[in-house]
Amino acid sequence: MKTRIFIAAMALLCSSTLFAGNCIDSLAASIGRMPNVEKVSLNPFVLSLIKPFSPEMKGVKSMNILNAEGISAADYNRLKDQIGRCNDDKYETLVSANEDNEMARILMKVEKDKIREIVIISLEEDEVSLIRIKGAIDPKQLNNIIEENQ
Repeated sequence: MKTRIFIAAMALLCSSTLFAGNCIDSLAASIGRMPNVEKVSLNPFVLSLIKPFSPEMKGVKSMNILNAEGISAADYNRLKDQIGRCNDDKYETLVSANEDNEMARILMKVEKDKIREIVIISLEEDEVSLIRIKGAIDPKQLNNIIEENQ
């Protein structure tokens, strides 16, 4: 009987860590559950319609935007702690700013010389925004866009 309980406990532990995701997924889920959140998702089909008119979108496979306004002080503090603890080795922090009661982060995941994900997080006392851009973006393309818009 003890062996069965031990095996069941190990299976639960392994499955919970397997499906836990990363801190960005957890943060997105937390924001997505807020009552006043606005969600915008652009899937590959929609992006394929946009790309002929916007060459900057080359390599972008999906884009998700979460925005919640009028958040409570409790939600602000919970999200602030969650963002502060969000240290994932898969993401490189490009920008990290904490000023007064505002936080901003820009994170990037790079694999095989391609940008696989860009995450932009903005938290203010009454608003939170999270933008996730996924795909296979050439870093040179991103540099060209930055140089053209300076």
